[in-house]
Amino acid sequence: MSTYTITKLRKSLRPLDCQVMDAFAASESSRTRDRILELLLRSDSPLSVQAMAAAVGISRNAAHQQMVALEREGLIERASAIRTKGRPSQGFHLSAAGKATFPRQYSLLAKQLLGELSQVLGPVELHGAMQRIGKSLAASLSDKVGPNADQELIAGLMRELGYESNVVEGADGPEIEAHNCVFHDLAKADPAICEVDLALLESLSGKAIDHRRCMARGEGSCRFSFSPREAGA
Repeated sequence: MSTYTITKLRKSLRPLDCQVMDAFAASESSRTRDRILELLLRSDSPLSVQAMAAAVGISRNAAHQQMVALEREGLIERASAIRTKGRPSQGFHLSAAGKATFPRQYSLLAKQLLGELSQVLGPVELHGAMQRIGKSLAASLSDKVGPNADQELIAGLMRELGYESNVVEGADGPEIEAHNCVFHDLAKADPAICEVDLALLESLSGKAIDHRRCMARGEGSCRFSFSPREAGA
């Protein structure tokens, strides 16, 4: 192999080497970020940048850069200064948004609560209770979308709630399709549970909802169409 060929080969490999190194650096930064968030979650008191650096095994400057980025994203907040033998250090703790990045078992608790309701309420009362839950949930989300939200915004909110949802084109216009159901097992036992979804979508959109497909009925997904409400409805 000629010297020219070897030189050309080396030059062609340089961009690839840079890409590999960049990907490795990004991966390491992501792991460091996750470890910092977990340390703050488990700590009973605020932690300083120096404490973070020592616990994670990185330089103080690297820890400071991570903390600045996390604070900018709203995942951590400044706390009271930490007293040391020398100069007090700035303390940090997780914000509410930071805590929300960790998994929670809300769905399991909700299933237990709804299961209990279905046992103690009659059909009419359960139907009304599910509608009220859906409307209340919509009211708590209304500040994110405003009145009469479109299907794209609603599908995005549903994803935040745990639904694998997206907008698809239906026979009469855009529909929302969900490939999972937060309360699937309960809905199979009692279809009244679906009223939570229907009331949620109706309240957010300001439109009438038609539950065209339902996993509780054995279909592959849930699909909801939207149409103007009738006068007086």
